[in-house]
Amino acid sequence: MVISALTVRDFRNIPSLSLEPSPGVNVIYGDNAQGKTNLVEALYLLTGQKSFRQTRETDLVRFGQKTANVSARFQGGGREQVVSLTLEGGKRAASLNELPVAVGELTGKFFAVVFSPAGLSLVRDGPSQRRAFLDGAISQVMPRYQRTMADLNRVLFQRNSLLNDINRRLAPDDGLLEVWDRSFSKLSYSVINARCRYLSRLAPFGEEIYRGISGGKEAFSMAYHPSIPGEWGKIKEEEGEELIFSALGRARGDDLKNGCTTLGPHRDDLDLWVDGVAVRSYGSQGQQRSCALTLKLAECGVIREVAGEQPVILLDDVLSELDKARRDYLLSGLAEGQLFITCCERNGFGAMREGMMWRIEKGALVSKRRMAPKRPRPAGP
Repeated sequence: MVISALTVRDFRNIPSLSLEPSPGVNVIYGDNAQGKTNLVEALYLLTGQKSFRQTRETDLVRFGQKTANVSARFQGGGREQVVSLTLEGGKRAASLNELPVAVGELTGKFFAVVFSPAGLSLVRDGPSQRRAFLDGAISQVMPRYQRTMADLNRVLFQRNSLLNDINRRLAPDDGLLEVWDRSFSKLSYSVINARCRYLSRLAPFGEEIYRGISGGKEAFSMAYHPSIPGEWGKIKEEEGEELIFSALGRARGDDLKNGCTTLGPHRDDLDLWVDGVAVRSYGSQGQQRSCALTLKLAECGVIREVAGEQPVILLDDVLSELDKARRDYLLSGLAEGQLFITCCERNGFGAMREGMMWRIEKGALVSKRRMAPKRPRPAGP
């Protein structure tokens, strides 16, 4: 898919901004705190997912304003489409092709993958970051997964509240906990099964990509690490739900003691290895960053395979975090499709394909110029 026009109004520090991006490379450069990441964030929100930054919804609207709007015209699904997102009072409203839709319905219609410095810490951070990566990636190719996750989180909240009330003797243990256990087991199976199925698609891409990053010197592998043991991905629904339900029963004492649910997909992890060694614990910083890049590039591969669309790629100030070898591999691996790159300096892009360069200051685009790759000089006589 390709964005042909983008408009942002009253989003963070951006008063009003419009651009017609190149279908190839788009470099947005400028000093820090001028709005580069804000522009990329606004664009990413059109996927219908949460921001890739830690933020409150109310912070997305420019100070002193009541609403913010992001809209784009794009080619996707074999036709031209228009998507719009309005933010007001901590809530979002969306439209697709001028028809109101739930924000979640944008997921699976507008595809984008973001690479950010925070994403490079995906491997060395805690399990919650890797779960968030999996859940966001799955949602892009299986939009209904978002609803399943929302339902699971609601049931988890209710179960934890009841555990606390029973523990504090504010509520009797009269069988209601078992009702929540049944609901939790059903939703948990759906989440775990979806994650395992997604990883079966992601893993082959990951192995090939990491082999390229390392020049064939190292082998990469990944596997789902469940808090409830089982042959997940192979177990049928009824058997899987019963397995989770039984595990919750055995853990009830611990759950009551801790006042929370100690087993389930909210406690699972994604294991990553290089040459059979756990990267998080024993990998070098370079290996950890290579694995993070591998996961994101593999995500792009799954979107192309499942949805038949090339996602828009957003590189938010990530190139400065990489050494030359990894930077060159990343850019060569993104040789197709539309690319948005934010950086402080405009230099260093002469070898890339054609595109546009935009300078941003105080939330406004103040200059632009066409970017064309350097052609080699003809050999002399």
